[in-house]
Amino acid sequence: MTVKPALEALGYEIRLADRSTADGRYGSMRPSATYTPWNVDAEFQRVFTLARHNTLADIYRCYELWSLVGQVAHLPGAYLEVGVWNGGTGSVIARRARLTSPGASVYLCDTFSGVVKADSEDTCYKGGEHRDASKAAVERLLAKVEASATILEGVFPDDTAALIPEQPFRFCHIDVDVHRSAKETTEWVWPKMPIGGVIVYDDYGFFGCDGVRSYVDTQIGQPDRLVVYNLNGHGVIVKTA
Repeated sequence: MTVKPALEALGYEIRLADRSTADGRYGSMRPSATYTPWNVDAEFQRVFTLARHNTLADIYRCYELWSLVGQVAHLPGAYLEVGVWNGGTGSVIARRARLTSPGASVYLCDTFSGVVKADSEDTCYKGGEHRDASKAAVERLLAKVEASATILEGVFPDDTAALIPEQPFRFCHIDVDVHRSAKETTEWVWPKMPIGGVIVYDDYGFFGCDGVRSYVDTQIGQPDRLVVYNLNGHGVIVKTA
């Protein structure tokens, strides 16, 4: 096995193309940090090994979800993921939630028919992308990782939010690829989050997801939240007031 397939088999993402743009907004990054706690977390490694073929998120983003879910365990509320695809990150969230906050509700929401609500803010997505997903695939993966969640099929929040009982949410993972869907999900969940609650945007740091990036950037400087760009590509928002 050559180096590239071997690294990809472990969940590391190899980027061969330079996605630099003329305005300098996007370009290659090679952080030099070397601390890799995911390598010595046996349970995370077990779950990620099962989940990695069901997600487009690399090991860095999956471990950050694992870590953050554990860190909000002391807060009240449920866990929400919007944009599930085949359940890779959802299973990471659900398994970690089961370990750190047993009994907490986990909701996984997806159309299972591709991206919706693309608009003029989105430079690449037109709608219908990532339609190669199924609720059954998510159910099978949840069983393998020994976790449970309520899976809601349809457009969120339009079709499925009404199926969720009124309650607080301590954590939300938004992986919807486009501006309007990210905005509407945030506006739905934010009033329901306690101080210390966390939203993670999967698509923030990636070429082609300008709609999500531009929406997250509008939140920078708002007095009730802290916005962090993690160089793994996540945009992370913590509710502060």
